[in-house]
Amino acid sequence: MSERAVRYPIRFKIFLVGLIPTAALLAAAVLNNQYLGALGASAEQILSQNYKSIRAGQEARKAMEQVRNALLEKAPVGAWPDIPAPALTRLADNLQICRENITETGEEELIAQLFAGYRRYLPLAASFKGATGPREGNDRVADFMVLTTEMVDLIDQLVTVNEEAMERAEQRTRQLARRAQRNAAILFGTAIAAILALSYFLAYRIARPLMTLAHTLSTTKEGSGVYPTVAPASNDEIGFLTEAFNRLFTRLEIHDRYRDDILAAEKEKVRRSEEARGKFMADISHQLKTPMTSLAMGVGMLHERGQALGPETRDKLIATAHDDCTRLAALINELVDASRLEALSRPRPKETLDVGVVIRECLAPLQKQADAKGVALDIDIAAGLRRVTIDSFRFPWVITNLVGNALRYTDPGGRIQLKVYRRGLRCYFECRDTGSGIDPAYLPHIFDRYTQFSERGKSGTIGLGLAIVKDIIEQHGGDIKVHSRPSHGTSFIFWIPGEGEEGA
Repeated sequence: MSERAVRYPIRFKIFLVGLIPTAALLAAAVLNNQYLGALGASAEQILSQNYKSIRAGQEARKAMEQVRNALLEKAPVGAWPDIPAPALTRLADNLQICRENITETGEEELIAQLFAGYRRYLPLAASFKGATGPREGNDRVADFMVLTTEMVDLIDQLVTVNEEAMERAEQRTRQLARRAQRNAAILFGTAIAAILALSYFLAYRIARPLMTLAHTLSTTKEGSGVYPTVAPASNDEIGFLTEAFNRLFTRLEIHDRYRDDILAAEKEKVRRSEEARGKFMADISHQLKTPMTSLAMGVGMLHERGQALGPETRDKLIATAHDDCTRLAALINELVDASRLEALSRPRPKETLDVGVVIRECLAPLQKQADAKGVALDIDIAAGLRRVTIDSFRFPWVITNLVGNALRYTDPGGRIQLKVYRRGLRCYFECRDTGSGIDPAYLPHIFDRYTQFSERGKSGTIGLGLAIVKDIIEQHGGDIKVHSRPSHGTSFIFWIPGEGEEGA
């Protein structure tokens, strides 16, 4: 396929975008010249710490000179001087400022010597305050004057150190500014040329694999079964995009390869399900024929020859007819369950109800049947159980089906227990009986649809009830498990989400 003309090629667009940082670099170069020109003039501002130390040293020196002058004024008359307290306070404050602004080599040692002298200076100055009477000797005054001279000399050295540092910094700043201006001009000129060249080169490198990939995609037909493999032209985002399309082509090829097999498998699954359903209906119909024939024969004999038959024969015929009616009722329930199973796919609204009230209402008829059969039916609902959100039409059927099955397969004198409790956010239901149990061979398939097992107890079939139970529980967001041993009873445990749990 021939490439159609493109008015604005992608490489031109990327090249155009590359001009934007170039213009930014030019603007930055102009601004940089202005900033570097002003750098030398801002040396004093940059070295504000040195200036602060110089200023504080000078103020400290003035304070000491003020104290010394006060002492010298009283020397000719031999009286004690009046030391000005504000001068001592100013001296202490400025010495502290010098200590907090140490920036140069040797400055820390001078500060240490100053504070050592200050610790001697302050007691001497304090000894003059409040003294009365004639001065006896000038030893303290002489010591004070010598100490003052030493501290003033240290302050002068401190000021000199900071002044020399400021001069050196100013010279370095001016040299740096001149060098930065020259280097910036070279740097920005080189960068501009490099950006222009690289932007065009990168635009071309990016556009070429994109055009190749687009051409390949336009010529590829979905469902053909044969897909191309595009070699990645780079190890960047375009290369990743190419690899992603290659993986997509691989998945499409696998999909096309197994598409027919998947469809065939689904059709086979549907066919087997329909066959199982047809076989189930045929088995039910066949099982209906036997008890109906037996029932018709027994009733016919009682109708035609009832008076001529002996009491034992009549009782036997009546008992057989009763058993046939029981089997017919169970088989008819199977047919009802089959239609009910198909209706479960339609969603129904749910209600938030008291689960204890629901259980007691739906088990009231079964309680009477259990009492009549001589089976103990215990209902154990934990105290303080919260309300649950359920389908008020389908959920009670789960309870009655499980308890009804347990009652069907539990002999007189046995026991059935329905226990309801909460664990975390889930509401658990446990139906346990002491009946005949289930053969281990049947347990893995007990919840399968349209699956018939051998006769169990007197009912002759397990049926679809448990498949419906599982479907209803799963519609509520829960799950069900079964534990059973022949002659040791069966236990069904299922749960549904409670309040606050996802899926409730």
